[in-house]
Amino acid sequence: MRPIFSIILFFFFSISFAQSVLIPSPTSAFAPLLDFNSDFLKDRKIKSITFDIIDKKDFAVAEDKNLMNYYEFNSEGLLLRFYYTTIAKTIEKEYHTQPVYHHRRMISAGSSYFKNEYVYDTISTVYLYNNKNLIMKRYNDGTYYETRYYGYDSKNRVTKEKRYKETNNSEIKNNFVLGNQTLISEDSFQYVDITRTQYKQICLNSENRPYKEIIVNKDSTGKVTSTNEHYTVAWIVQNAEFKYTRGVLTSAEFKGNANGDVILKSTYECDSTNCIYTEKQYKNDLQLKEISYITERNSKFLNSFISRDPINKTMRIVKLIYIYY
Repeated sequence: MRPIFSIILFFFFSISFAQSVLIPSPTSAFAPLLDFNSDFLKDRKIKSITFDIIDKKDFAVAEDKNLMNYYEFNSEGLLLRFYYTTIAKTIEKEYHTQPVYHHRRMISAGSSYFKNEYVYDTISTVYLYNNKNLIMKRYNDGTYYETRYYGYDSKNRVTKEKRYKETNNSEIKNNFVLGNQTLISEDSFQYVDITRTQYKQICLNSENRPYKEIIVNKDSTGKVTSTNEHYTVAWIVQNAEFKYTRGVLTSAEFKGNANGDVILKSTYECDSTNCIYTEKQYKNDLQLKEISYITERNSKFLNSFISRDPINKTMRIVKLIYIYY
């Protein structure tokens, strides 16, 4: 009996934990990127991941514009810093080649050609934690800084969120020294436990007045299965449903009427070890994106992924580069 039990136990843990570096979750279901798997990052001692990006249009040559995303993690697998490059300006420059001569005879006339050169902006966000709770998130776009501060209750649920515009007194951009703070907004959150698997979140503004209520439902393992949002002073209603297979999110659907009736849906296909290999995103039944993930079979490291936009007929090819502790 013991060997059989051990095999079953080994199989269970293999299925449960053999996920890759990116995993689908309710928080990332309608976002541009999946969540990072902090357990995977911690176990593999991953310090940073760089996304090397190449864009390609249909029937055109792939173009490397030196775009990249950079993610840095602490030893617990939590995100410490994220930055990415964007093209702020495209400059078309003309280049000339000289004539080529052989024994005083011109064998190739000079020519000219045009080439695009890019001016980049770098947009970054830094994160600060107390244990595993995110207590600060600071966004920076050039000289503009915006920071959110969070407080928690005994169940690690967010009870406060303060949003400030800030200034950096340091001449070195990466060495932030707090100068002035201007409060942009201040929200607080109260919770009412209805059942073991359901609770209500009450959102209050800076005047301590409720403006939204959210009913959150979970399954027996604690995974969120649905959220129902209702704004108290408006007709806006937003609902989301999440479905799982073997504990992994396979479908997420959002319905809202804040800007007309909108339905967003994301679906995920995983292999037998719960590594995602296909993600599809829809808006009102129109497919917006299909992402194919390429994972190393044995190590479960995600090597690359390809994001296809069928509407604009473009493709983004992303290669992952890992640095370790």
